[in-house]
Amino acid sequence: MKLTGKKTNSSLHPIVYYIIIFLAIGAIGMSIANKKADRKVRNQRWLKYFTYIFITGAVVLGIFYDFIFVIAIFIVAASLVELLKVNFFQNKNLLLQGVLSILVFAIIATGFILFIKNFHPSFLLFIYFQVLVFDGFCQITGQIFGKHRLAPKISAAKTVEGLAGGWLFCLIAAILASGWINISLTIAVLSGILTGLSSFAGDILASWYKRKVNVKDYSNWLPGQGGFLDRFDSFLMTGLIYYLLYLTIFKDRFGEFVN
Repeated sequence: MKLTGKKTNSSLHPIVYYIIIFLAIGAIGMSIANKKADRKVRNQRWLKYFTYIFITGAVVLGIFYDFIFVIAIFIVAASLVELLKVNFFQNKNLLLQGVLSILVFAIIATGFILFIKNFHPSFLLFIYFQVLVFDGFCQITGQIFGKHRLAPKISAAKTVEGLAGGWLFCLIAAILASGWINISLTIAVLSGILTGLSSFAGDILASWYKRKVNVKDYSNWLPGQGGFLDRFDSFLMTGLIYYLLYLTIFKDRFGEFVN
């Protein structure tokens, strides 16, 4: 079943069932991981989990009912305000670094906005489904199986096992969602690899910059999420990468998914 633009067919889109299944798996994984955690950590994790459900629902509804562009503008604006805050209000002596970070963000945000504006809703759903699964299962598998730190100087919470788990589930998500845009299994697997790579790049870049400006969270505007930039860093970077690929080597391949 495909999205048709502003609304869908009367029956539920498969993503509804897929998200429910993945959220259920995530909840089970969270419960297992929480056995080793104290009460405060457990509460923080569940708060993050339920906030994540709300955010996912908002983005998916935006794609279904054609207001995703408004959501994208809001995400970019909120993220920009967060960057301005940590650069120029909390670290007033880092002017050059702050300006450079804003320029880098502007490039990423522009690519993301153009990605949202130009691609068909079904393709946006295909990519976002992979991103949300990657993000969620990097955390869950890392909490359960994580033993080897991935980048301890950037983020102590990131582990090799978490990245591997997130990437594996991202590939599964791409394969499950391939029918939405009628692509082959090979292309779906390549998309899962690419989405995992770009999602990780966005995530590690945002984490690295938090270390650079010495803040734990970009803001407390989203409960348990570390801010809009922390929540949507993977989606922002992935949108930029797919739009750049459309402009360059995959123009013919992606042409059928452009509005």
